[in-house]
Amino acid sequence: MKRYLQCLLIAALVLSLVGAAGLNKPAQAQEAPSGVWFGTWPYVLPPEHSFNAYVTNGGLETNLGVGFRSYVELPMAFYMWSTGEYLPLLAESWGFSDDNSYYWTKIREDATWSNGDPVTADDVLATYAIGRLMNWSDFAYIDRLEKVDEKTVNYIFLEGQGSLLAERFILKNYIRDAYTYGELAAKAQELYDSGKTSEDPEWTELVDEINAFRPDELLASGPYTYTLDDVGDTYMTLHWHPNSIFSDSVNFGEIRIWAGETEATTPLVLSGEIAHATNVYPPSTLEAFAAAGINTVAIPRGYGPALLFQHDTWPWNITEVRQASALVIDREENAFLTNGLGATATQYMAGLADSMVPLWMTQEAIDQLDRYEFDPDRAAELLQSAGFERNADGKWADADGNVITAEFKFPAEFTDFSGMALNATEQLNEFGFDITARAIPWQQCADDIRNGDFELSVWSWSSQSPFPARQFYGPIQRFNYVGLTQGQKGMNFPMEFEWNGEMIDLDQMINDSSAGLDIEKQVEITSEVALIINQLMPFVPVNELISVEPFNTDLIDGLPDPDDPILQNPSSTDHFVIYSLLTGVFSPK
Repeated sequence: MKRYLQCLLIAALVLSLVGAAGLNKPAQAQEAPSGVWFGTWPYVLPPEHSFNAYVTNGGLETNLGVGFRSYVELPMAFYMWSTGEYLPLLAESWGFSDDNSYYWTKIREDATWSNGDPVTADDVLATYAIGRLMNWSDFAYIDRLEKVDEKTVNYIFLEGQGSLLAERFILKNYIRDAYTYGELAAKAQELYDSGKTSEDPEWTELVDEINAFRPDELLASGPYTYTLDDVGDTYMTLHWHPNSIFSDSVNFGEIRIWAGETEATTPLVLSGEIAHATNVYPPSTLEAFAAAGINTVAIPRGYGPALLFQHDTWPWNITEVRQASALVIDREENAFLTNGLGATATQYMAGLADSMVPLWMTQEAIDQLDRYEFDPDRAAELLQSAGFERNADGKWADADGNVITAEFKFPAEFTDFSGMALNATEQLNEFGFDITARAIPWQQCADDIRNGDFELSVWSWSSQSPFPARQFYGPIQRFNYVGLTQGQKGMNFPMEFEWNGEMIDLDQMINDSSAGLDIEKQVEITSEVALIINQLMPFVPVNELISVEPFNTDLIDGLPDPDDPILQNPSSTDHFVIYSLLTGVFSPK
């Protein structure tokens, strides 16, 4: 079967070389809509800006985010949180096999790329072949892919065990085109079929080649695409094209993306030049929006800022120091200074969003959770038990006089993360640490975290997913060596260690918390993982965010009513704006 899949990928590459014949295929729609959608995102400029859909630094993930990317690279389906059902996008049908040993998807017959070529199973095979090399979480559940026909793919599960999380991965992944990535995909599949692993130099060399790849053009399955000439200092523009299955339904001929984060976009929102923004705005700014007659929509954000530790760095590799850090940050105060009434203090400290804890943990386990309520006296006792004392300057130091000190890197453009970091720094220093906050560009901050080039930092914990494995994913897998590519260590929190007298693999336990279809077993594993995170405190989950987003109804028609079920979707790959724009619910005023 592996040899069969390799041949398919090589055949896809050969066909891609003659794919230009598709340029003469008839368009599905003839004229571009006249409307312009005005949004915002902090993209990067060329030459760092690239069309590489697999890299995190300068690629499509950086430049389009989860919102705008869906208009360019379609996933298979869109998830409705209110009903738990998927709505079709690129796929027309999907499902588990009768014995749950595999999942299958069938792409719509009329799905095409922006050059007119059909979207086929070969594109899916190429997407996943490279995804395996890039350490996708999907392969904690998926063993291999099989092409059934030109539009249908089977995803064979490891040990014949399907899961609802695997289904979400499959239906939410952005599908890339084999025309662009076929050669790299063939190399990746051949390498895997030869038995090579991430421990082999050939694997690392190919990952480096993928990271360095810079496609000349962007082929889109969604109704919009762009060139590097469309990327300017002030804004970039996505242009409608006629060949997508959604080209006939969208009502905007252009999507203009203003550059920048909260500080840069606030005056643009107030002046009526932005239709919708997902930036985090402080309470005073939201009041200014209301005074200007600009509507806001409140939806779950599904995550919040966490205090991240670099576990190679003293003293953050000491459990008691991390626990003390959690005890001396007043999370109620920190939440308000993070995002006003748009943030709430974390209650359970379990690595799961608070709303998920009663659903995925036993009551017995919940009762064992340490809530880390604000308690400087208890924090002092913990530090003293680990050999620290306050020195003459009131600073905590070890027996050799080494003061607990660190640089706290935070993303300058992110108002919420900045607020969290500055307040946490102040509170930690009031307790007797010596922390220096340092604002840096957000792209550099994320990159420094991945590379382990930090002592303390802030990024999101939990995730916008209904499944515990993905709740745990951020940051303990996402920004840790187990979820990064070669050469990146991230937090470097060890995931294999002794626990209650036996060796455990926390990475595998997290994956197992959403494996299979046995909910009771998942609850049992989730409870154990949550208690481990709660006791070891590898990061401090400080607060959770609510997304209060401006939506200018002077520019756009179609804003859902406040009780519309689609507003239960969090601001993620399931954002209500994505589906509403693609399906024509939104139109120019």
